[in-house]
Amino acid sequence: MAAKNNYFWTKKLDNGNTRVGLNDQGRDDLGKINFIDVPAKGTVLEDGGKFVSVEAEKAVTDLDSPVAGTIVAVNDKIVDDPAGLSSDDEAQNWIVEVK
Repeated sequence: MAAKNNYFWTKKLDNGNTRVGLNDQGRDDLGKINFIDVPAKGTVLEDGGKFVSVEAEKAVTDLDSPVAGTIVAVNDKIVDDPAGLSSDDEAQNWIVEVK
């Protein structure tokens, strides 16, 4: 069963795209994230549809998307090193950008 959308922040960017990242509640509930499976650029997300799979200290789970749109950018740094998701800096803990 997928988790509710309360684990993510969304931010509208100047270019009209929306950036999605892990918020404090997500970090608190999941604990340290060891692995994240992020959809590729070009993937179409549905609000409430499958978004990412995570393996974390406190849970292994699928998380639902908080937004609808097409992924136009993926934060490869957190895919390679999910420790960035533990940061509360939005410049580091963002996951995808959607249009």
